[in-house]
Amino acid sequence: MPRIRRAESEDSHHSKSVWFAACVTLVVLAAGTARVQLWPDRRIVSQAQKQYWANVAVSASRGRIEDRRGIPLAISIPTTSFFIDPKFWQPASADILKGTFGAKTAKKFARELPGRFHWVERGVAREKAAPLAAIKAPGLYTLTEKRRIYPHESLAFHVLGFCDIDEYGQAGVELEWNHILYSPPRTRFLTRDSKGNALDVMGSKSGVVKDTAGSIRLTIDSRIQQILELRLSEGAKAVEAGWAAGVCVDPDSGEVIALASYPTLNPNDRKNLANSAAVRNNAVGRVFEPGSIFKPITMSIAMETGAASRKSSYRCSGTMRLFDKTMSCVNRRAHGTQDLTHVLMNSCNIGMTQMSMGVPKYQAYGMLRQFGFGEKSEIEIAGEEAGLIRQPEEWLGTVPANIFIGQGIAVTPLQEVMAIACIANGGRLLKPYIVDEVRDSQGSVIHKGTRRVRYQVISRQTSDFVRGAMQKVVAEGGGALAKSAMVAIAGKTGTAQIAQSGQYTKGQYVASFTGFWPAEKPCYVMLITIGEPKGKKYYGGQIAAPVFKSVVEDIVQISPEKI
Repeated sequence: MPRIRRAESEDSHHSKSVWFAACVTLVVLAAGTARVQLWPDRRIVSQAQKQYWANVAVSASRGRIEDRRGIPLAISIPTTSFFIDPKFWQPASADILKGTFGAKTAKKFARELPGRFHWVERGVAREKAAPLAAIKAPGLYTLTEKRRIYPHESLAFHVLGFCDIDEYGQAGVELEWNHILYSPPRTRFLTRDSKGNALDVMGSKSGVVKDTAGSIRLTIDSRIQQILELRLSEGAKAVEAGWAAGVCVDPDSGEVIALASYPTLNPNDRKNLANSAAVRNNAVGRVFEPGSIFKPITMSIAMETGAASRKSSYRCSGTMRLFDKTMSCVNRRAHGTQDLTHVLMNSCNIGMTQMSMGVPKYQAYGMLRQFGFGEKSEIEIAGEEAGLIRQPEEWLGTVPANIFIGQGIAVTPLQEVMAIACIANGGRLLKPYIVDEVRDSQGSVIHKGTRRVRYQVISRQTSDFVRGAMQKVVAEGGGALAKSAMVAIAGKTGTAQIAQSGQYTKGQYVASFTGFWPAEKPCYVMLITIGEPKGKKYYGGQIAAPVFKSVVEDIVQISPEKI
């Protein structure tokens, strides 16, 4: 028994010694590892720095935008970005940059530079980059990035907007829906292999790059968008206009079929973006006094409040003294005794002034708000303005009369066209929308544009009457230049002076024509506005109505089923 106990004691002691030795070994190894990591040999650091010298955030793929028929309007494509590491770059080699980037860039890199990383140019098209990339000049390296391009160049620029160099939305749908379309930059670790060649390594825990961007389908029809932009540009250039806008909508759904602004630009050339006048979206971001295109709306208000009826008549002598001002028709023309239809056909300011006197101002103000004026429509485009309506407490003196003829109120083209759509569709103000569908990166639908009635503003009886009167404006009245043999058009002309510092500026006007077709059962409502035309022609009936007609007839030819 004593011998057995002694053997067990020796075995136990031996086992403890082994474990102690193992623990000491592990501690020594851990300490050595920590020392290497925290206080590495300078030779190791130097060697590592030769292989790794920077990490760079580069743009990733951005979500696709397409029109209602699936035609791509905005996509991201692979591009080549060039950078220089001054440690290996020879300034004497700068001449090789001239052919691709020009003399100015070559001069910049013809001298000694600090640091280890300098961009030469980002987002260069593959075909342009290929010759320079093939040279393999020491110190000149490339990265693959994605660049936003617009396949149809300037088409729908003011709808789509544009992105900055890092693919972040800056205007239009690109900005408003950036949270869906944007994919965060990828981190690239710049390393060098054993032969000294630069390597482009993606920083990712899993090693798999996931596309986090969604996609958007618009309500825009690119065919109609192209027609509207072309005809609007032709009309604006013909009179040397300072600006112009056009909006076409579906009066039954609220879908925006086309939205154009002049001047425009091609966002594929980033130098163009410095032109602030062309970047501005006049269709939603500019307010103006509408002039006589506002009369169908105020006439509807007068009828709804009982201040006017189909039996009403008004005597026009060309001028009318109201408080301390004189109201007048164009060229002080006397129209004699007129019914409501002829007041609209003749665009009679005196008739509308008399009509305004019977409308309670608080009711008029409330109905103007229901027509959508004085507030944003909340369309899914960045940069929308709310417009301006005076509070009813400020409706003193001639203010109500001025509003009834489209003066003293500021509206956007989109607000005006949606109000006219209300007359076209039976009295319902719809919320306009331009995004039909949004999908996430997995392809699941996360948003669907739908018809939304904001207010039942006027009765069907009132809308039917005003719609008929607007048809006669084109058939027999001041809108004759919008008359088409292809389809019946209803509409209204408008010409407004431009106010500056509270005074109307002589010789500066905004000419407009708004209407719908087919007149009996409208499928489209549209507004054409031409701002600050030069020359003798500046009336809406002269310069905006013909543009409206040309757009309508072009659309009829591609959509004959809607006449």
